[in-house]
Amino acid sequence: MAAMAPGRNDFRVRFWGVRGSYPTTGPGTRDIGGDTACVEVNVGGQRLIFDAGTGIIPLGKEICRRAPTAPQAYVFLSHTHIDHLIGLYFFAPLLTAGARSFIYGPGRSSRALWRTLQQLTHSNLFPVTLDELKGKTEVHSLVGGELLRFSAPGARLALRKPPPAWRNDDGQLSITTHKSSAHPRDGVMLYRVEYHGKALVYATDVEEQPGGYADVIEFARGADLLIHDAQYLHGEYHSKTKSKKGWGHSTVELAAAVAAKARVKKLVLFHHEPQHDDRAMRRIERLGKKLFAESIVAYQGLELTLP
Repeated sequence: MAAMAPGRNDFRVRFWGVRGSYPTTGPGTRDIGGDTACVEVNVGGQRLIFDAGTGIIPLGKEICRRAPTAPQAYVFLSHTHIDHLIGLYFFAPLLTAGARSFIYGPGRSSRALWRTLQQLTHSNLFPVTLDELKGKTEVHSLVGGELLRFSAPGARLALRKPPPAWRNDDGQLSITTHKSSAHPRDGVMLYRVEYHGKALVYATDVEEQPGGYADVIEFARGADLLIHDAQYLHGEYHSKTKSKKGWGHSTVELAAAVAAKARVKKLVLFHHEPQHDDRAMRRIERLGKKLFAESIVAYQGLELTLP
């Protein structure tokens, strides 16, 4: 699979990993894919990467192939559970001298995210530390409610609190954040990417209440594309013997309800249960379309363009 080459006026999305919880392989998941969460967004001449599951590994190799001397990447983490970080230390730009990586994600203090990422490279867990990787890496903690903007093509992201009732009226590339409490134990970061009147919302690992959370619905309001957690079927979530309630994930029904209330144009069902094979995912897509006509199941290699 070839990664998309960024263009100034593009708004393109590619799914490199679509599973939740843990990666899965085998003939039964060949169509949907088995890598964990990683979504690439090429917009306004920038490459944005959401989450660092195992899907980020082939993406990183492709990035370095296209820009072998000075690859650059912006990585945005929804949270730091292992299925969303497991590919990070095999992400080729982190291992490549001359590469620059900017990692953003939830942390209660300026160094909190850095400390979490360092813990995962403790000598008991990994052979090299984050400091020892060859690529230059900057780590920035987010608490929610931030505004990140590229002031000019190729410029670094500027992070600041937006003014009250801020709107992206000038068409520049912007990313706003929202911290949701709907994932145990420390919540999850949602991201909204806007560029020239188009908007994408990345909302994985959200366990919606019946009808959806008002803050999540408002954050997704009017988005052209909503990528939303839909790991379980209603029967699995409410099972009397193996209930998934409280595990931090939504059902297809809950994702569709949020999409309808937020009046989004298209819904991508994401973060699939690893035990759902291709046949099960085809049934889930049919169910999704009944509940919200403009919905689609994410699969590895899926590319979407916001016109």
